[in-house]
Amino acid sequence: MTPRLRIATLLTICAATAPLNPASADEFTGQKSLGLQAGYITYNQSALAGIEFTYRFNRHLRLAPNVGYVFRHDNTDALMINLNAQVPIPIGQKWEIFPLAGINYSSWNHHSGDTPGSHDDVGTRVSRFGINLGAGIGMAVTPTLGLGLTADYILIKEFHGCNILAKIAYRF
Repeated sequence: MTPRLRIATLLTICAATAPLNPASADEFTGQKSLGLQAGYITYNQSALAGIEFTYRFNRHLRLAPNVGYVFRHDNTDALMINLNAQVPIPIGQKWEIFPLAGINYSSWNHHSGDTPGSHDDVGTRVSRFGINLGAGIGMAVTPTLGLGLTADYILIKEFHGCNILAKIAYRF
C-alpha cells in the first residue's frame, strides 16, 4: 500500500466512525419533546390550541413543527401548520430563551353566519404560506417536563398577526 493510499484509508475510517464517537455528542443532541400548547391569536382575536414536537440537533439548533387550530370568532376559524427553527440560549441550569423563525401554512375558513353548515366546505377556505418570526422562553421543571411561553408574528397576506402561546411538554 502506498503512503497516500494508507492516509486516505485512515481518513476514510476516521470520518466513517466519527459519528459513533460519544465525545463528539453533547447532552442535547437527539433530545425530543411532545407537548400541548394553548394561547391567543390577534388576527381574529380568538383562542388557539395545538400540539408541538421538537427535535434538537445539537446545543444550538432545534426544529419545532406544530399544528394548531384557531377557534371560531367573528365567523372565522383556521388550521395552522408551522415548521420553526429555534436557537436555544441557556440561562442557568433550568431556563432558556430562544429566537425562532419558520414557515407557516394557514387555511382560514370564513363562515357566512346565515345557516349553520351552509357554507362550511372547502370553497370558503383561503390557504396561504407565510413566515414566522418570534421568540420564546422555556423552563425545565424536571428532566422530563418542560414549560414555555412563545410569542411570534406571522407575516402572511391578509392574515398576519401575533400568536402568544403557553406550552407544556414531555421531554424524551
